Amino acid sequence: MFDYNTRPSKFKFQGEVTVPGDKSIAHRAIIFGALAKGVTQISNFTYSYDLAVTAKIFQQLGAKIHTEISNNDMIIKGVDHKFKPLDEPLNIDNVGTLESLLLGALASSNNPYEIRGGDYLSKRSATDLLNLFKKMGANYQFLSDETLPLKIQGNDNLKGITYQQDISSAQIKGGLVMAGIFANSETKIIRKLPTRNHTEVLANYFGADVSVDPDIIVVHPGHSRLKGQDLTIPGDFSSAAAYIAGALISPDSQITLPKVGLNETRIGLLNVAKQMGAKIQIENRSVDSVEPFGDLIIKYQQLHGTEINAKQIPFIIDEIPLIALMASQAKGQTVIRGIHDAHLQISDRIRNMRVELAKLGIVMQVNDDYIVIQGEQKVVVKDDVDSHNDHRIAMMLCVASILTDTPFKIKNIEAIDISYPGFISDFKKILVAR
Repeated sequence: MFDYNTRPSKFKFQGEVTVPGDKSIAHRAIIFGALAKGVTQISNFTYSYDLAVTAKIFQQLGAKIHTEISNNDMIIKGVDHKFKPLDEPLNIDNVGTLESLLLGALASSNNPYEIRGGDYLSKRSATDLLNLFKKMGANYQFLSDETLPLKIQGNDNLKGITYQQDISSAQIKGGLVMAGIFANSETKIIRKLPTRNHTEVLANYFGADVSVDPDIIVVHPGHSRLKGQDLTIPGDFSSAAAYIAGALISPDSQITLPKVGLNETRIGLLNVAKQMGAKIQIENRSVDSVEPFGDLIIKYQQLHGTEINAKQIPFIIDEIPLIALMASQAKGQTVIRGIHDAHLQISDRIRNMRVELAKLGIVMQVNDDYIVIQGEQKVVVKDDVDSHNDHRIAMMLCVASILTDTPFKIKNIEAIDISYPGFISDFKKILVAR
Protein backbone atom coordinates (compact mmCIF):
# COMPACT_ATOMS: atom_id res chain seq x y z
CA MET A 1 0.00 0.00 0.00
CA PHE A 2 1.20 3.49 -0.86
CA ASP A 3 0.15 6.89 0.42
CA TYR A 4 0.29 10.28 -1.30
CA ASN A 5 1.08 13.45 0.64
CA THR A 6 -0.64 16.50 -0.79
CA ARG A 7 1.15 19.86 -0.91
CA PRO A 8 0.71 22.77 1.51
CA SER A 9 -0.68 25.20 -1.05
CA LYS A 10 -3.76 25.94 -3.09
CA PHE A 11 -3.27 25.32 -6.81
CA LYS A 12 -4.74 26.08 -10.19
CA PHE A 13 -4.44 23.97 -13.34
CA GLN A 14 -2.43 25.42 -16.23
CA GLY A 15 -1.19 23.69 -19.37
CA GLU A 16 -1.99 20.65 -21.47
CA VAL A 17 -2.53 17.01 -20.54
CA THR A 18 -2.92 14.04 -22.87
CA VAL A 19 -4.98 11.45 -21.03
CA PRO A 20 -4.50 7.70 -21.62
CA GLY A 21 -6.59 5.75 -24.11
CA ASP A 22 -10.14 4.95 -23.07
CA LYS A 23 -10.19 1.90 -20.80
CA SER A 24 -13.80 0.93 -21.51
CA ILE A 25 -13.18 0.91 -25.26
CA ALA A 26 -9.85 -0.90 -24.86
CA HIS A 27 -11.42 -3.75 -22.85
CA ARG A 28 -13.89 -4.36 -25.63
CA ALA A 29 -11.32 -3.97 -28.39
CA ILE A 30 -9.18 -6.70 -26.79
CA ILE A 31 -12.17 -9.01 -26.39
CA PHE A 32 -13.57 -8.52 -29.89
CA GLY A 33 -10.08 -8.76 -31.37
CA ALA A 34 -9.51 -12.03 -29.51
CA LEU A 35 -12.88 -13.43 -30.62
CA ALA A 36 -12.54 -12.37 -34.25
CA LYS A 37 -10.92 -14.07 -37.20
CA GLY A 38 -7.68 -12.43 -38.34
CA VAL A 39 -5.56 -9.64 -36.93
CA THR A 40 -6.63 -6.59 -34.92
CA GLN A 41 -4.31 -3.65 -34.38
CA ILE A 42 -5.14 -1.22 -31.59
CA SER A 43 -3.43 2.19 -31.50
CA ASN A 44 -3.20 4.53 -28.48
CA PHE A 45 -3.55 1.58 -26.12
CA THR A 46 -2.64 2.38 -22.51
CA TYR A 47 -1.46 -0.64 -20.55
CA SER A 48 -3.17 -0.19 -17.19
CA TYR A 49 -3.60 -2.97 -14.62
CA ASP A 50 -7.22 -3.75 -15.57
CA LEU A 51 -6.34 -4.07 -19.24
CA ALA A 52 -3.35 -6.27 -18.46
CA VAL A 53 -5.74 -8.67 -16.72
CA THR A 54 -8.09 -8.70 -19.72
CA ALA A 55 -5.21 -9.33 -22.14
CA LYS A 56 -3.86 -12.17 -19.99
CA ILE A 57 -7.26 -13.88 -19.82
CA PHE A 58 -7.68 -13.96 -23.59
CA GLN A 59 -4.09 -15.09 -24.06
CA GLN A 60 -4.93 -18.04 -21.81
CA LEU A 61 -7.94 -18.71 -24.04
CA GLY A 62 -5.70 -18.91 -27.11
CA ALA A 63 -5.42 -15.41 -28.59
CA LYS A 64 -1.94 -14.20 -29.53
CA ILE A 65 -1.39 -10.70 -28.14
CA HIS A 66 1.67 -8.52 -28.66
CA THR A 67 2.07 -5.11 -27.07
CA GLU A 68 4.43 -2.38 -28.24
CA ILE A 69 4.62 -0.37 -25.02
CA SER A 70 6.92 2.26 -26.54
CA ASN A 71 4.32 3.40 -29.08
CA ASN A 72 1.11 2.28 -27.33
CA ASP A 73 0.11 -0.32 -29.93
CA MET A 74 -1.40 -3.75 -29.38
CA ILE A 75 -1.65 -6.46 -32.04
CA ILE A 76 -4.04 -9.39 -31.57
CA LYS A 77 -4.44 -12.55 -33.61
CA GLY A 78 -7.92 -13.81 -32.81
CA VAL A 79 -9.19 -17.34 -32.23
CA ASP A 80 -12.29 -17.08 -34.45
CA HIS A 81 -14.44 -18.01 -31.43
CA LYS A 82 -12.54 -21.26 -30.88
CA PHE A 83 -11.37 -20.95 -27.29
CA LYS A 84 -8.68 -23.25 -25.93
CA PRO A 85 -9.85 -25.68 -23.22
CA LEU A 86 -8.18 -25.03 -19.88
CA ASP A 87 -7.51 -27.00 -16.70
CA GLU A 88 -6.49 -23.95 -14.65
CA PRO A 89 -8.97 -21.26 -13.55
CA LEU A 90 -9.26 -17.84 -15.19
CA ASN A 91 -8.54 -15.19 -12.53
CA ILE A 92 -10.15 -11.86 -13.38
CA ASP A 93 -9.17 -10.19 -10.08
CA ASN A 94 -11.57 -7.24 -9.55
CA VAL A 95 -12.13 -6.22 -13.17
CA GLY A 96 -15.92 -5.86 -13.22
CA THR A 97 -16.20 -4.97 -16.91
CA LEU A 98 -14.24 -8.09 -17.80
CA GLU A 99 -16.49 -10.29 -15.66
CA SER A 100 -19.68 -9.57 -17.57
CA LEU A 101 -18.13 -9.56 -21.06
CA LEU A 102 -16.04 -12.70 -20.45
CA LEU A 103 -19.03 -14.63 -19.11
CA GLY A 104 -20.98 -13.50 -22.18
CA ALA A 105 -18.25 -14.73 -24.51
CA LEU A 106 -17.89 -18.07 -22.68
CA ALA A 107 -21.65 -18.69 -22.65
CA SER A 108 -21.43 -19.96 -26.25
CA SER A 109 -18.37 -22.20 -25.76
CA ASN A 110 -18.80 -25.92 -25.08
CA ASN A 111 -15.66 -25.95 -22.95
CA PRO A 112 -16.13 -25.70 -19.16
CA TYR A 113 -14.23 -22.88 -17.43
CA GLU A 114 -13.67 -21.87 -13.82
CA ILE A 115 -13.71 -18.13 -13.12
CA ARG A 116 -12.12 -16.67 -10.00
CA GLY A 117 -12.05 -13.07 -8.78
CA GLY A 118 -10.50 -10.73 -6.24
CA ASP A 119 -11.92 -9.63 -2.90
CA TYR A 120 -14.43 -7.19 -4.42
CA LEU A 121 -15.86 -9.42 -7.16
CA SER A 122 -15.93 -12.38 -4.78
CA LYS A 123 -18.51 -10.42 -2.78
CA ARG A 124 -20.61 -9.12 -5.70
CA SER A 125 -23.50 -11.26 -6.88
CA ALA A 126 -23.38 -12.42 -10.50
CA THR A 127 -26.77 -14.16 -10.49
CA ASP A 128 -28.71 -11.56 -12.53
CA LEU A 129 -26.51 -12.00 -15.60
CA LEU A 130 -25.90 -15.73 -15.19
CA ASN A 131 -29.62 -16.45 -14.96
CA LEU A 132 -30.02 -14.75 -18.35
CA PHE A 133 -27.33 -16.99 -19.82
CA LYS A 134 -29.08 -20.00 -18.28
CA LYS A 135 -32.27 -19.06 -20.14
CA MET A 136 -30.19 -18.99 -23.33
CA GLY A 137 -28.91 -22.54 -22.73
CA ALA A 138 -25.65 -22.13 -20.80
CA ASN A 139 -25.07 -23.65 -17.36
CA TYR A 140 -23.12 -22.51 -14.34
CA GLN A 141 -22.32 -23.63 -10.83
CA PHE A 142 -21.26 -21.41 -7.95
CA LEU A 143 -18.39 -22.74 -5.88
CA SER A 144 -19.06 -20.34 -3.01
CA ASP A 145 -22.38 -18.67 -2.20
CA GLU A 146 -23.74 -16.75 -5.23
CA THR A 147 -20.53 -15.02 -6.20
CA LEU A 148 -17.19 -15.91 -7.73
CA PRO A 149 -15.62 -18.42 -7.96
CA LEU A 150 -17.91 -20.27 -10.35
CA LYS A 151 -17.84 -22.77 -13.18
CA ILE A 152 -19.56 -22.01 -16.46
CA GLN A 153 -20.40 -24.58 -19.11
CA GLY A 154 -21.43 -22.84 -22.29
CA ASN A 155 -23.50 -24.05 -25.22
CA ASP A 156 -22.62 -23.59 -28.87
CA ASN A 157 -26.35 -23.73 -29.65
CA LEU A 158 -27.45 -20.75 -27.56
CA LYS A 159 -30.93 -19.42 -28.18
CA GLY A 160 -31.74 -15.74 -28.13
CA ILE A 161 -34.00 -14.33 -25.41
CA THR A 162 -35.94 -11.17 -24.71
CA TYR A 163 -34.81 -9.31 -21.60
CA GLN A 164 -36.77 -6.48 -20.00
CA GLN A 165 -34.21 -4.44 -18.07
CA ASP A 166 -35.09 -3.97 -14.42
CA ILE A 167 -31.92 -1.99 -13.68
CA SER A 168 -29.94 0.24 -16.04
CA SER A 169 -26.70 -1.72 -16.05
CA ALA A 170 -24.28 -1.33 -18.96
CA GLN A 171 -22.38 -4.38 -17.72
CA ILE A 172 -25.39 -6.73 -17.79
CA LYS A 173 -26.40 -5.33 -21.16
CA GLY A 174 -22.85 -5.75 -22.50
CA GLY A 175 -22.62 -9.37 -21.34
CA LEU A 176 -25.96 -10.18 -22.93
CA VAL A 177 -24.96 -8.51 -26.21
CA MET A 178 -21.73 -10.55 -26.19
CA ALA A 179 -23.63 -13.81 -25.70
CA GLY A 180 -26.32 -12.81 -28.20
CA ILE A 181 -23.80 -12.36 -31.00
CA PHE A 182 -23.11 -16.09 -30.84
CA ALA A 183 -26.74 -17.23 -30.38
CA ASN A 184 -28.79 -18.89 -33.11
CA SER A 185 -31.74 -16.49 -32.85
CA GLU A 186 -32.36 -12.86 -31.99
CA THR A 187 -31.65 -11.48 -28.54
CA LYS A 188 -33.74 -8.45 -27.58
CA ILE A 189 -32.97 -6.07 -24.73
CA ILE A 190 -35.87 -3.80 -23.83
CA ARG A 191 -34.19 -0.86 -22.21
CA LYS A 192 -35.10 0.80 -18.93
CA LEU A 193 -32.77 3.69 -19.75
CA PRO A 194 -29.99 4.12 -22.32
CA THR A 195 -26.50 3.30 -20.98
CA ARG A 196 -22.96 3.38 -22.36
CA ASN A 197 -22.91 1.95 -25.87
CA HIS A 198 -19.28 0.91 -26.45
CA THR A 199 -20.17 -2.79 -26.68
CA GLU A 200 -22.76 -2.22 -29.39
CA VAL A 201 -20.54 0.20 -31.34
CA LEU A 202 -17.52 -2.10 -31.37
CA ALA A 203 -19.60 -5.23 -31.98
CA ASN A 204 -20.88 -3.69 -35.20
CA TYR A 205 -17.42 -2.44 -36.16
CA PHE A 206 -16.03 -5.97 -35.89
CA GLY A 207 -18.85 -7.34 -38.04
CA ALA A 208 -21.74 -8.23 -35.73
CA ASP A 209 -25.27 -7.07 -36.43
CA VAL A 210 -26.66 -5.13 -33.46
CA SER A 211 -29.48 -2.65 -34.02
CA VAL A 212 -30.12 0.03 -31.43
CA ASP A 213 -32.88 2.50 -30.78
CA PRO A 214 -33.84 4.35 -27.59
CA ASP A 215 -36.20 1.61 -26.41
CA ILE A 216 -34.74 -1.68 -27.63
CA ILE A 217 -31.49 -3.34 -28.66
CA VAL A 218 -31.69 -6.31 -31.04
CA VAL A 219 -28.69 -8.62 -31.44
CA HIS A 220 -29.01 -10.55 -34.68
CA PRO A 221 -27.18 -13.89 -34.97
CA GLY A 222 -24.17 -14.27 -37.27
CA HIS A 223 -20.88 -14.43 -35.35
CA SER A 224 -19.01 -15.80 -38.36
CA ARG A 225 -18.77 -12.22 -39.58
CA LEU A 226 -16.50 -11.08 -36.74
CA LYS A 227 -13.23 -10.02 -38.37
CA GLY A 228 -10.10 -8.33 -37.06
CA GLN A 229 -9.98 -4.54 -37.43
CA ASP A 230 -7.69 -1.56 -36.93
CA LEU A 231 -8.80 0.82 -34.20
CA THR A 232 -7.44 4.01 -32.63
CA ILE A 233 -8.61 4.48 -29.05
CA PRO A 234 -9.52 8.07 -28.08
CA GLY A 235 -8.50 9.60 -24.76
CA ASP A 236 -10.39 8.29 -21.77
CA PHE A 237 -13.15 10.72 -20.81
CA SER A 238 -13.40 9.43 -17.25
CA SER A 239 -9.67 10.19 -16.81
CA ALA A 240 -10.11 13.61 -18.40
CA ALA A 241 -13.02 14.29 -16.04
CA ALA A 242 -10.65 14.82 -13.10
CA TYR A 243 -8.92 17.66 -14.92
CA ILE A 244 -12.21 19.08 -16.20
CA ALA A 245 -13.64 19.23 -12.67
CA GLY A 246 -10.44 20.64 -11.20
CA ALA A 247 -10.14 23.40 -13.81
CA LEU A 248 -13.78 24.42 -13.40
CA ILE A 249 -13.55 24.86 -9.61
CA SER A 250 -10.01 26.20 -9.14
CA PRO A 251 -9.79 29.98 -9.83
CA ASP A 252 -7.66 31.13 -12.80
CA SER A 253 -7.29 27.62 -14.21
CA GLN A 254 -7.13 26.88 -17.93
CA ILE A 255 -6.15 23.55 -19.50
CA THR A 256 -6.28 21.81 -22.87
CA LEU A 257 -7.08 18.10 -23.17
CA PRO A 258 -6.35 16.84 -26.70
CA LYS A 259 -8.18 13.98 -28.44
CA VAL A 260 -10.58 13.09 -25.64
CA GLY A 261 -13.37 10.62 -26.43
CA LEU A 262 -16.72 12.32 -26.94
CA ASN A 263 -19.07 9.36 -27.15
CA GLU A 264 -22.46 10.82 -26.23
CA THR A 265 -23.07 8.07 -23.66
CA ARG A 266 -19.86 8.95 -21.78
CA ILE A 267 -19.83 12.74 -21.56
CA GLY A 268 -22.50 13.15 -18.91
CA LEU A 269 -20.16 15.24 -16.77
CA LEU A 270 -19.83 17.78 -19.60
CA ASN A 271 -23.59 18.05 -19.80
CA VAL A 272 -23.88 18.45 -16.03
CA ALA A 273 -21.18 21.16 -16.14
CA LYS A 274 -23.19 23.01 -18.78
CA GLN A 275 -26.29 22.77 -16.57
CA MET A 276 -24.19 24.35 -13.84
CA GLY A 277 -23.35 27.27 -16.11
CA ALA A 278 -20.02 26.19 -17.60
CA LYS A 279 -19.05 26.97 -21.18
CA ILE A 280 -16.64 24.36 -22.53
CA GLN A 281 -14.84 24.77 -25.83
CA ILE A 282 -14.41 21.76 -28.14
CA GLU A 283 -12.07 21.97 -31.12
CA ASN A 284 -10.81 19.58 -33.82
CA ARG A 285 -13.72 17.19 -33.60
CA SER A 286 -12.99 13.85 -35.26
CA VAL A 287 -14.52 12.87 -38.59
CA ASP A 288 -15.28 9.30 -39.72
CA SER A 289 -13.89 7.64 -36.58
CA VAL A 290 -15.39 4.61 -34.84
CA GLU A 291 -15.58 6.56 -31.56
CA PRO A 292 -15.75 10.39 -31.71
CA PHE A 293 -13.13 12.59 -30.08
CA GLY A 294 -11.99 16.21 -29.91
CA ASP A 295 -9.81 18.72 -28.03
CA LEU A 296 -11.32 20.18 -24.85
CA ILE A 297 -10.40 23.62 -23.53
CA ILE A 298 -11.52 24.12 -19.93
CA LYS A 299 -11.42 27.39 -17.98
CA TYR A 300 -12.37 28.22 -14.41
CA GLN A 301 -15.97 29.38 -14.11
CA GLN A 302 -18.28 30.05 -11.20
CA LEU A 303 -20.77 27.19 -11.24
CA HIS A 304 -24.28 27.13 -9.83
CA GLY A 305 -26.31 24.27 -8.41
CA THR A 306 -28.52 22.09 -10.58
CA GLU A 307 -30.84 19.08 -10.57
CA ILE A 308 -29.63 15.86 -12.17
CA ASN A 309 -32.33 13.33 -13.08
CA ALA A 310 -32.44 9.54 -13.32
CA LYS A 311 -31.98 9.51 -17.10
CA GLN A 312 -28.58 11.16 -16.69
CA ILE A 313 -27.25 8.73 -14.07
CA PRO A 314 -25.99 5.98 -16.46
CA PHE A 315 -23.88 8.60 -18.25
CA ILE A 316 -22.19 9.89 -15.05
CA ILE A 317 -21.77 6.58 -13.22
CA ASP A 318 -17.97 6.98 -12.95
CA GLU A 319 -18.06 10.73 -12.33
CA ILE A 320 -20.49 11.01 -9.41
CA PRO A 321 -17.64 11.68 -6.90
CA LEU A 322 -16.26 14.48 -9.09
CA ILE A 323 -19.72 15.96 -9.62
CA ALA A 324 -20.27 15.93 -5.86
CA LEU A 325 -17.02 17.86 -5.42
CA MET A 326 -18.01 20.36 -8.15
CA ALA A 327 -21.42 20.83 -6.53
CA SER A 328 -19.81 21.55 -3.16
CA GLN A 329 -17.96 24.52 -4.72
CA ALA A 330 -20.91 25.87 -6.75
CA LYS A 331 -23.45 28.47 -5.67
CA GLY A 332 -26.70 27.00 -4.39
CA GLN A 333 -27.91 23.44 -4.00
CA THR A 334 -27.38 20.45 -6.27
CA VAL A 335 -29.66 17.41 -6.17
CA ILE A 336 -28.79 14.14 -7.90
CA ARG A 337 -32.04 12.17 -8.21
CA GLY A 338 -32.85 8.63 -9.27
CA ILE A 339 -29.62 7.00 -8.08
CA HIS A 340 -31.32 3.75 -7.04
CA ASP A 341 -29.80 1.74 -9.90
CA ALA A 342 -26.42 3.34 -9.29
CA HIS A 343 -26.66 2.35 -5.63
CA LEU A 344 -27.18 -1.26 -6.68
CA GLN A 345 -24.04 -1.12 -8.82
CA ILE A 346 -21.69 1.23 -6.94
CA SER A 347 -23.05 1.52 -3.41
CA ASP A 348 -19.54 1.29 -1.95
CA ARG A 349 -18.34 4.18 -4.14
CA ILE A 350 -21.21 6.45 -3.10
CA ARG A 351 -20.80 5.62 0.58
CA ASN A 352 -17.02 6.02 0.51
CA MET A 353 -17.28 9.27 -1.43
CA ARG A 354 -19.48 10.73 1.31
CA VAL A 355 -17.25 9.45 4.14
CA GLU A 356 -13.99 10.71 2.66
CA LEU A 357 -15.30 14.12 1.59
CA ALA A 358 -16.65 14.58 5.13
CA LYS A 359 -13.04 14.28 6.32
CA LEU A 360 -12.35 17.34 4.16
CA GLY A 361 -15.29 19.25 5.62
CA ILE A 362 -17.63 18.61 2.66
CA VAL A 363 -20.96 17.16 3.74
CA MET A 364 -23.93 15.88 1.78
CA GLN A 365 -27.19 14.07 2.33
CA VAL A 366 -27.33 10.61 0.77
CA ASN A 367 -30.01 7.94 0.67
CA ASP A 368 -30.72 5.13 -1.79
CA ASP A 369 -32.44 7.41 -4.32
CA TYR A 370 -30.88 10.88 -4.13
CA ILE A 371 -27.88 12.96 -3.08
CA VAL A 372 -28.20 16.56 -1.89
CA ILE A 373 -25.13 18.81 -1.81
CA GLN A 374 -25.08 22.40 -0.61
CA GLY A 375 -22.70 24.70 -2.46
CA GLU A 376 -19.92 27.05 -1.37
CA GLN A 377 -18.45 24.63 1.17
CA LYS A 378 -14.86 25.25 2.19
CA VAL A 379 -12.36 22.42 2.26
CA VAL A 380 -11.43 22.05 5.92
CA VAL A 381 -9.07 19.15 6.54
CA LYS A 382 -10.15 17.10 9.55
CA ASP A 383 -8.29 13.87 8.89
CA ASP A 384 -6.31 11.95 6.31
CA VAL A 385 -8.39 10.26 3.62
CA ASP A 386 -8.49 6.85 1.94
CA SER A 387 -9.20 5.78 -1.63
CA HIS A 388 -10.79 2.51 -0.43
CA ASN A 389 -8.93 1.04 -3.43
CA ASP A 390 -11.28 2.92 -5.76
CA HIS A 391 -9.44 4.74 -8.55
CA ARG A 392 -12.29 7.21 -9.12
CA ILE A 393 -12.31 8.26 -5.46
CA ALA A 394 -8.51 8.48 -5.42
CA MET A 395 -8.47 10.90 -8.37
CA MET A 396 -11.32 12.96 -6.93
CA LEU A 397 -9.42 13.35 -3.64
CA CYS A 398 -6.35 14.53 -5.55
CA VAL A 399 -8.51 17.20 -7.20
CA ALA A 400 -9.96 18.21 -3.82
CA SER A 401 -6.42 18.72 -2.50
CA ILE A 402 -5.84 21.73 -4.79
CA LEU A 403 -8.58 23.65 -2.96
CA THR A 404 -6.77 23.82 0.39
CA ASP A 405 -3.36 24.86 1.67
CA THR A 406 -3.57 22.30 4.49
CA PRO A 407 -1.73 19.14 3.47
CA PHE A 408 -3.21 15.71 4.09
CA LYS A 409 -2.49 12.11 3.20
CA ILE A 410 -4.37 10.06 0.60
CA LYS A 411 -4.03 6.42 1.59
CA ASN A 412 -3.91 3.60 -0.97
CA ILE A 413 -3.17 5.97 -3.84
CA GLU A 414 -2.00 3.05 -5.99
CA ALA A 415 -5.66 2.34 -6.80
CA ILE A 416 -5.21 4.88 -9.59
CA ASP A 417 -3.06 2.36 -11.47
CA ILE A 418 -6.25 0.44 -12.30
CA SER A 419 -7.02 2.96 -15.03
CA TYR A 420 -4.36 5.70 -15.17
CA PRO A 421 -0.87 4.69 -13.98
CA GLY A 422 0.65 8.06 -14.90
CA PHE A 423 -1.98 10.23 -13.22
CA ILE A 424 0.09 11.61 -10.33
CA SER A 425 2.92 12.60 -12.67
CA ASP A 426 0.55 14.28 -15.14
CA PHE A 427 -1.39 15.89 -12.29
CA LYS A 428 1.75 17.51 -10.84
CA LYS A 429 2.85 18.86 -14.23
CA ILE A 430 -0.13 21.20 -14.50
CA LEU A 431 -0.23 22.41 -10.90
CA VAL A 432 0.61 26.09 -10.42
CA ALA A 433 0.47 27.58 -6.92
CA ARG A 434 -2.02 30.40 -6.40
